[in-house]
Amino acid sequence: MAITTGTASAIDSSSAGTFAAPPNSMTANRIGVAVRPTLLFVTAFAFNATPHEAVHAATAYMLGFSSTLYQMWVNPDTAMATPRQLIAIAVAGPIFSLTVGLISWFLYRHRYSREPGGLLLLMLAIVAFYIPLGASIGGDIHLALRFGGASTLLTNAISMVAVLALSTMMYFMGKELCSWAPPWFSRSKAVLCTTVGPWLIGTLLMTLVYLPSPKFLIAPNLIGSVFWLFAVIGAIRADRPIPVARPIRSLTQADLIVTAAALLMVRLLVHGVRLTP
Repeated sequence: MAITTGTASAIDSSSAGTFAAPPNSMTANRIGVAVRPTLLFVTAFAFNATPHEAVHAATAYMLGFSSTLYQMWVNPDTAMATPRQLIAIAVAGPIFSLTVGLISWFLYRHRYSREPGGLLLLMLAIVAFYIPLGASIGGDIHLALRFGGASTLLTNAISMVAVLALSTMMYFMGKELCSWAPPWFSRSKAVLCTTVGPWLIGTLLMTLVYLPSPKFLIAPNLIGSVFWLFAVIGAIRADRPIPVARPIRSLTQADLIVTAAALLMVRLLVHGVRLTP
């Protein structure tokens, strides 16, 4: 997918004089700067998706049902559950994700938006908002509505609203993500490293990290990632002021430690953990 805009050359030329020789501290590892958004997206996904499933399992456990928790899904023994219990188990995960998203976004906007760690908080917020909105299209919220006997008209209406909300959210998040590209990057490079990379490379890495996964999960995750296209559009249309607005960093030791912890958590659950009350 080629991404070019009419403003790319203008930005290249306008920034050439100001940033002809970027500071050594900011260009020590250009590759690390470029791949950091993708790596932190994979990390943020792991820290959202797996705990999300753990909350489903914990809710089932508290209601008296056994379950097996895997890295990206849970298999509760709810054959004897009432509709209310099924709804509680289904909505527990989205509520958790929404809470994580709100906390991450609040911390990002009010404390860490100009700190190196802010990029991880931004990715956490994006993924955490993405999950419950996606669940309203065909996931947990959709199941909860079905368990509650909601009409097809209501279910479809909620799905349409979720599609609109998710598209809008990703568009504005794309604008925000673009501000994390080094100011000496052309617009095309900024778009590639902040949105296209997390979307295409990040989704592929995420899929590989979570293997083995059932087929009913792999296809929806790949198809659902199409909403990142709106983030790409937002990044293309984002204003890119010349002054440095973000603390651009290459990969740090903290990034690698957090990523390793997230991947370890995922891999420990590959074979499942049985929860029995």
